[in-house]
This record gives sequence, C-alpha cells and structure tokens, in this order.
Amino acid sequence: MKNAMKKLTLALVAAAGVWAGPLAAQPAPADSAVLRQQIERRFEVLVLTDRIVLRPRSAAGSVRLIELGGPGTIAIDGAPATGAEVKDRLGADADAVLQLSYLDGAQRRALFGAAAASPAVPTPPAPPEPSTVPAPPPSLPPLEPTERRRVRRGDRIRFGGNVRVDEGEVVTGDVVVIGGSARIDGEVRGEVVVVGGSVELGPRAVVTRDLAVVGGTLQRAEGARVQGQFHEIGIGELDFGDLAPWRDWRRGSMRGFTRTLALMSTLGRVAILCVLGALVMLLGRPYVEQASQRAAAEPLKAGAIGFLAQLLFLPVLIVTIVILVVTIIGIPLLLLIPFALLALCAVALLGFTSMAYRIGQYASERFGWGLSGPYAATILGMLVIVSPLLLARLLSLIGGPIVPITFGLFVIAFIVEYVVWTIGFGAVALARLDRPRPPALPIAAAPPVLP
Repeated sequence: MKNAMKKLTLALVAAAGVWAGPLAAQPAPADSAVLRQQIERRFEVLVLTDRIVLRPRSAAGSVRLIELGGPGTIAIDGAPATGAEVKDRLGADADAVLQLSYLDGAQRRALFGAAAASPAVPTPPAPPEPSTVPAPPPSLPPLEPTERRRVRRGDRIRFGGNVRVDEGEVVTGDVVVIGGSARIDGEVRGEVVVVGGSVELGPRAVVTRDLAVVGGTLQRAEGARVQGQFHEIGIGELDFGDLAPWRDWRRGSMRGFTRTLALMSTLGRVAILCVLGALVMLLGRPYVEQASQRAAAEPLKAGAIGFLAQLLFLPVLIVTIVILVVTIIGIPLLLLIPFALLALCAVALLGFTSMAYRIGQYASERFGWGLSGPYAATILGMLVIVSPLLLARLLSLIGGPIVPITFGLFVIAFIVEYVVWTIGFGAVALARLDRPRPPALPIAAAPPVLP
C-alpha cells in the first residue's frame, strides 16, 4: 500500500511539472516588445488563424520554414521537432522561438497586432545586421501552408529524360539532368545542373544554391529566385533557315526531326543489309542458290518450318541452359551459347539473302532490266522488300491527311519483311536437310547361258 501511494504521489508531481513547465516559461508582459523585436529581426512572420509561420530572413542556415501550432507545438520544415531539436537547429534563435511557442493564439495575435500601436512599451534599438547576411529581396512570394507542399528528400538525377519540379513541391537535394531539360516551378534546396538541355524557371521557382546550364539555354520568368550563382555555358542559338525539321525543333516540336531521323536510320539499315547480303553471296553462293530454289519450290512448307522455329526458339534455349547448369559437365558449354545465337543470326541472314536474290531475279525478268549478276539481283531484291517501309518513311514527313495511308504502309512493310525472314529461314533448313543422294550402282548383266 505504501509503494502504491508513493508511485501515485510521484505521478502527480510529474504531471504537475509537465503542465506547469509551459506556463512558467511564458514571457512576462513587459518582455513582449523585446520578444517581438527578436522574432521580427530574425524571421518573416505570417500570422494565420490557427498557427503562426516563421521564415528565416537569412538563407545561410538549413532551416527554411518554422510553424508554431498549439502551445508548445513546433514543426521545422514540416516535421515536428522537440525542444532539444529546436535548440540544435536554431542555435541562438531557439530561446525566442520557444518562448513564442508557449503563447496561445490570442496572445500571439496581440503580440504582433496591437503591440505595435502601444507607445507605452519602450522598444530598444535594433542592433546593426552583420554585413555577411544578405538583405531580403524586395518582393517575396506568399508563403503556403506546409500541408500543400510535397517534400522529396534526396537528389533527382536523370539521364536522357526531363525533370519537372511542380509548384508546391520541395526537393531537398540537387537536380542533375544529362541529355534532357528541367522545368522548375517549386523549390530546389540544392544545385540545379543541366547538360545538353534547357532550364525553365517558373514565376514561383526557388533555387537555394547555384544553377549551371551546359550546352543549353536558360529561361527565367519574372519572380523566379536563384540564391546562388548562374553558370551558363553554350554555343547560342543556331539559325538553319526555313528547314522544316529544325523549325519544328525551335518551336518545341520534335516530330519533324524524329521523322527525318527515322528515315535516315532506315536508309542506314538498308545499306547495311545490302553490304551483308553481298558478303553472304560472296562466301556462300551455292547455299544461297540452293535455299532460293527450295523457297521458290515449297514456300508454304518453308514458311511453316520458319514459324515453328520461331515458336520453339525461346523454350529450347531456356531448357538447354537449365540442362547445362544442372549438369556439372555442361557448365563450361554455357560459353558456347553466344556462338550458337550468332550462328542462328547467320542462318537467318543467309535465308533473307536467298529470298532477296530470288525476288531480285524475278523483278529483273519481269520488268526486263537484265540484272543477271548475283550481287545486283540480291541488292535489287532487298530494295524491293524494303520499298513499302521506305515509302512510308517518306510520306510520314508530309503528315496531314495521308496519315492513314502511311500507317497502312507501315503495317504492310512489317508483314512483308516478317514473311521474307520466316520463309528464308525455313528454306535454309530445308536445303540443309535435303542432302544429295549417292548415285545408284549399275547392275551387272547376267552371263549368257550356254547351250
């Protein structure tokens, strides 16, 4: 019983100390003007209905925003803070903030409202500001409640893409973009570095440290603030006259440039196919002619074999790898898988070349062009195969009402190339399986029967 009474007494004493602590720490009425002077000298004050917001006038520290809710409730940069954390992060300003936090809403409004009109309270002269503290800008964007600000901790790094910091968003680290652009409408508490792209700062953008643009341009709206230094390294804008793709580039549209680039890449692929086809014809002309004959004689059978090979390729590859991994002897054979894949690519190229050779011969005979040489016939056949794709790429530069026609040509080009690759692969397989039979031995004539 005595132990229970003792515990109850200690609990009552502790509770009384907790409730009496904030009341004992409240400032006396005579110190209200001094407290207000200390707060306004170091912070910008915004008195709201249910809380008070303090923003440091100096940008040298790490604290950006302080909110005081109910008595004794303090939040720093949107995170609740204890008294020890307040003293650790605010330093010499912690005592004034703690004293202000102990006041209720009416006392705070009276402190920053009616206290200024009372001439009876002496106001001590404010000490001169240190020369190292920069003066606040003449116009600051209005503070927003912390609940509406989305905080992203850490850096944001992007290669070959764009980064956007929306209004009301706070990035605590750096923003680094390589091969893209950055649009800043919120707050970045680190550095902003963009290489090979542009930077756009909105009217409410805030960058607390340096901003660097390498090989791009900077567009800064009125009201955007950069507290560090600007570093802009570029070659300026180039004038390419009335070229449509580059005009679209400067207007912010990449469609014309992308279509031109796609056409150039298609032409490059056709050139590579022609070179590889000529090389295959040089090294394996007998195999090409044999496969082309089988493709012309049995196209459906060759196509079925090629399609079946495509269906079984991935399952067979996975099963083979599993078997080689499970068996100890087969583990070294895993090194041969890349060479096997390379051999399949060579077989596919051989089949495509044989189909192009056959199509080139047919086109030459049909139109009377007289291209009897194997290399010329192969290159002609490849151009015939990719002609729907080339026509679609050319028409895509025009756009407008012929977009449906262009889309149809893309579909036809895909089907034509797929059929050619499939039949060619099956024709090579048929030609490989069709080995020449040995010649039949002559039957010896029976000796004549003597009478």
